[in-house]
Amino acid sequence: MAYACSTCDAEFQSAAGVTQHVALHHDTCAECNEEFDETDQLREHIHESH
Repeated sequence: MAYACSTCDAEFQSAAGVTQHVALHHDTCAECNEEFDETDQLREHIHESH
């Protein structure tokens, strides 16, 4: 079963994958709900913290 992003139609193999991806559209971490001003800041946060 594929999970699709409702914003850009990207597809993922798991619900967790699409949840993390959708958070990038809103610059909010899917794990801890911390918000960022820029997507690059969010990506760095996810890489370092999760």
